[in-house]
Amino acid sequence: MLDFNEKMKINKLTVKNFRNLKDQTIEFAQGLNVICGANGAGKTNILEAMRMCSIGRSPRTRKDTETIQTGKKNNEISITFSKRDGEHMLGMSVFSNKGKIVQIDGQTSTKVSDIVGNFPSVYFSPDEIDIVRGGPVYRRRYMDMINCQTCSWYLRLLNDLQNSIKQRNALLRSIKLNPRGYDSTLIPWDLLIGRDSIRVMLRRKEMLRWVNDFAAATMRLLTDDKETLRITYKTFFDRLDDIHASTFNKVYTEKMRASYLRDITTGTTNVGAHLDDFEIKLGYITQTVPGGDLRTEKYRWIPLRTEGSLGQQRTAALALKIAEMFMYKKFFFEKPVLFLDDVLSELDENRRHRLMKYCKNFNTVITCTEWDYPAVPDKLFKVEDGVVKEMNIRA
Repeated sequence: MLDFNEKMKINKLTVKNFRNLKDQTIEFAQGLNVICGANGAGKTNILEAMRMCSIGRSPRTRKDTETIQTGKKNNEISITFSKRDGEHMLGMSVFSNKGKIVQIDGQTSTKVSDIVGNFPSVYFSPDEIDIVRGGPVYRRRYMDMINCQTCSWYLRLLNDLQNSIKQRNALLRSIKLNPRGYDSTLIPWDLLIGRDSIRVMLRRKEMLRWVNDFAAATMRLLTDDKETLRITYKTFFDRLDDIHASTFNKVYTEKMRASYLRDITTGTTNVGAHLDDFEIKLGYITQTVPGGDLRTEKYRWIPLRTEGSLGQQRTAALALKIAEMFMYKKFFFEKPVLFLDDVLSELDENRRHRLMKYCKNFNTVITCTEWDYPAVPDKLFKVEDGVVKEMNIRA
């Protein structure tokens, strides 16, 4: 288990014209911060604003302009936070007609990617179960989010790959009506996609190796050693353990050529790292009780996505997000900030209790409709009609 001695801390959040929140500044405590409020009061919007300052976009919508209050032309959000090297500030303004600008310690930039990695955070909501239950796009997003926040060049590499695929797809559609064998105009894009795919795949594979260990250990802890997880990377190239450029290029070229007619028909590129996935299997620890002895050395493995219960899938999604936190600790030697959006009601009492033990290790901001749990928060807030008020914990 990793040693958590360094703890990042979010100090305050300032919002203006953000969703239903009134213009205000909220100051947070070092440990557990709890935000209570009725549905629609605005508690989730607080987490959304802080997460946007962390990853450069909303975790809830593809259109950041939806976060601007009705009738306003732009909004402004900013956070101050403490790391080992002192206090920092990150800010963002979203405009209804001209994109976004960000601020990093007072310096303004139009490159939103500049903000990524400065303030590592993990965001968990009930929708995160899509990592387990949803299609491959959710698992790729999980892999890429970790890599973008822990690797300075990964986001640029990912953007280059996506641009090459976009250009190749446009070319495929333009030659669809007149296919004459393999069109040589595709070759430059094939080479670029192959070059970037291998780098993306190797990074994802290495990241998943660590995530697998952390998630398996977390799943055992959350289930009192009754269940564990196993993650397997799925890609078109099955020899990543012993990869050589020449071998990869040969297999990649063969698969690209074999997929050509399908690519022409669909107008899409069907070989490359943009289609990768990972499989999650749930392991039941086998328990036999002959003569009162307990044996737990064997597992029965099932595909979690298709055969796991809803409770198991929720717990596994939570284990994956906690594994994400361990990844940030591994790379930054500091604990990320944990945002939990209305997740306690989704867990049974035992798993809820174990999760709250984890929260003590992090600077955590958690939302709920009502706080009636044994753990005493360091700060308790109540949200009503977009106004956040600090409550007296002893009251």
